[in-house]
Amino acid sequence: MPPKTQRPTVATIARDLGISAATVSYALNDKPGVSAALRTRVVEHAEKVGWTPHSGAQALRRGRSGNIGLVLVRDPQEVSREPFYSSVTAGIESASSSHGYELLIRFVRGGRDEEIDVFRGWAHQRRVDGVVLLDLAEDDHRPAVLESLNLDFAVLGHYTGPEDFVKVTTAEAEDARTVVEHIVARGYDGCIQLTGPAGYAHERRRLELLRQLCCEQGIAHTHASGSYTIDAGIAAFERSDLAISERPAVIASSDLLAIGALRAALARGLDVPASLGIVSWDDSLIAEVASPGITALSRQPFDMGHHAGDLLVRRIEGEALGGAELQNAPAGLVPRESTGAPRT
Repeated sequence: MPPKTQRPTVATIARDLGISAATVSYALNDKPGVSAALRTRVVEHAEKVGWTPHSGAQALRRGRSGNIGLVLVRDPQEVSREPFYSSVTAGIESASSSHGYELLIRFVRGGRDEEIDVFRGWAHQRRVDGVVLLDLAEDDHRPAVLESLNLDFAVLGHYTGPEDFVKVTTAEAEDARTVVEHIVARGYDGCIQLTGPAGYAHERRRLELLRQLCCEQGIAHTHASGSYTIDAGIAAFERSDLAISERPAVIASSDLLAIGALRAALARGLDVPASLGIVSWDDSLIAEVASPGITALSRQPFDMGHHAGDLLVRRIEGEALGGAELQNAPAGLVPRESTGAPRT
């Protein structure tokens, strides 16, 4: 077995070049006391041997942990099947790692109180420099707790509290109009809205937006809620009033809810899309490969997470001011067979 390759360090670079480790450190950190020629020699050798800064040492020098945190009050197996959260998490990690930060993820099942216990533990142990908050409630007390713990945080959503934070928002009003205008244009005369958990503020906003838009369009509206799973989609569809109109359309808050509605509709012998249309608020490979394929909003969840992670790190580093906000562009609609679009 070949010997394990040693990771290049300041000490090994110093040994290779026959100079002191302090001189190498000064050169690599662009400090005075090293000639331009020697600095160039050190930097070129460091690049040749593949030296990279030690993230832990960098964090100590900055007086920070070099980590950002994400707590999900969800079943890990459920999240592993949910494309939206997986994509958002990947986006956050991509942004944080590009800045030299690590993402710490914790799953809890005890609700908001257990989540706050995690935040307190992280703050006490100085494990993270900031956190990303998802799925805020109308009366969410996590932002106030985070501010009391002196932890920077980024919100993915429309929270407007008094705390000092940064946020990434979505174009929910434009997205709601896009889906309602689409089903009306396809000849559907009613809306069966399947939302995620009713306690989430974004679900309440979507519910009010669709109610108002359906009223403006003169079409009936009803709704049911559940978790972001296929089984919840089936159950919510079964509880829904299919008799609200002659030809209704389901608008589901996630691709898994939409898949559940599709399965329940087909089990009843309903013709999708002739008798019932289905639209998902989130696009994914699942919506694309379903049979029939499900019309969906392409909201780019990876980009949402990336923007939130990037904005949080820039806040931690003092490059973004509290109150900074980035709004994602309105989503594009991907028409598929579930609302009568031909397969391409």
